[in-house]
Amino acid sequence: MSGAEWEPREGRVAYDRRSGEDVRVMAVHACGVFVRSLRDGREGVTTLGELAPPERGAEES
Repeated sequence: MSGAEWEPREGRVAYDRRSGEDVRVMAVHACGVFVRSLRDGREGVTTLGELAPPERGAEES
């Protein structure tokens, strides 16, 4: 990521280690991170620690 520290933010794609799939970050709150699966649109809640840069080059738009 061009030398900068990657950080999950609203609207960005991330890899959710817990579910093992790419997700879109919908909202970041103190209670957790709301995400939506890119594969099936299923919504869920995870933590910042479970998110990493996308695995398979998913779109950032």
